[in-house]
Amino acid sequence: MDTLRFFKTYLILTLGRLRQQLWLLAGLALLCLLLPIGAGAAAQQLLSQGVGLEGVTLAVAAPEGDGTPRQLERYMNGMEDIAQYCHIVAMGEEQALAALERGEVTAALLLPEDFIQGVMYGENPDLRLVVAGDRPLESLLLLWVGQGASDILSAFQSGVYAVLELYEENPPMGLSWDQTMIDINLRYITMALDRSNSFQIQMVSATQALPIPLHYALSLLAYFALSAAPLFMPVYSGGWLRFQRRLRGAGRGCAVGYAAGWAAGMPALLLLLAPALLAAGQGQRPLALLGTAVIMAAFCSLFCALCCLIAGSAAGCGALAFLASLASLGLAGGIVPPVLLPRTIQRLGWLSPVTWLRQLAAWPMGYEVPASTWACLALSAIGMAVLAWVLYRREVDRQEVER
Repeated sequence: MDTLRFFKTYLILTLGRLRQQLWLLAGLALLCLLLPIGAGAAAQQLLSQGVGLEGVTLAVAAPEGDGTPRQLERYMNGMEDIAQYCHIVAMGEEQALAALERGEVTAALLLPEDFIQGVMYGENPDLRLVVAGDRPLESLLLLWVGQGASDILSAFQSGVYAVLELYEENPPMGLSWDQTMIDINLRYITMALDRSNSFQIQMVSATQALPIPLHYALSLLAYFALSAAPLFMPVYSGGWLRFQRRLRGAGRGCAVGYAAGWAAGMPALLLLLAPALLAAGQGQRPLALLGTAVIMAAFCSLFCALCCLIAGSAAGCGALAFLASLASLGLAGGIVPPVLLPRTIQRLGWLSPVTWLRQLAAWPMGYEVPASTWACLALSAIGMAVLAWVLYRREVDRQEVER
């Protein structure tokens, strides 16, 4: 009972120590309320509408008298999927190269003589694609499109050869070899023009489990709570730690001071987390949201204590907390959407504290929290508590020696 009263008294003193940070806390609380919501709405608009691409202009040229470029210009510009990013223009070879030099076209495709006939008879004539060296993005897009077209052409030609081999083994009555060759090429051309029916379109959310605004709002909220560590430096620095010497002289250990520092950080972090969570939850299940905010505050308070004790100064603590929380934010897909991250980083996303806190914050809103998240939160909290306690005792002992 006496220990409990002593803890209450020490907690009040610790909270008084944090009063000097009140204006900073109020400003950060306002930032946590406004910025995540605004960033979530901006991300929703950006990722839903996409990023505009002006597309590329491809000049197609062939030897004089060859009508293939005109045919490609007429048919390919009529294909909706290709026209979205590529415009075909028929030109002469010199005219195409001059337009590329002036920057009027993105690239020039130079066809050999009798290109269509060569493709139909399986000769696969070589093409020349001349691109601008100062437009690497468009050149990579054309390379990707060209590789895709080559794959389709190779697959179709394999089918043509297979049909012609069957014809040679057992020619049907009344059907010439030339007619067979033309018919099978026309069949594959029809399949290429109608290729959209060969694919199944599946919509994938850029942020996977959560809606885009909620994903970014909760990710930024967790980031701000983790990066707030420098605000708690007054309860983990020299003058306050030296006070533990007097407690030891009175027969009190430093465990009460350590527990009071962690507990004092929770209401300060609640000031940052609770309003933003209530706003993100749109007023539904407020008690569950407040309970979640308490759990998040307890976890973040341990993280902030650990950063303060490792760094030993406000500047070092700020740098450490900023880098650690920013790395966690990036790993959790809070900067670049998860689906756009490399596969390796996507697989490591579950290691990020921002991921755990985001999933926890979304729990009262009806989203499931994986069992691995609960385990990670519990194990990391225990690990941080033990490590922070060891560092706290070491700092108290050091202050006594320096005294």
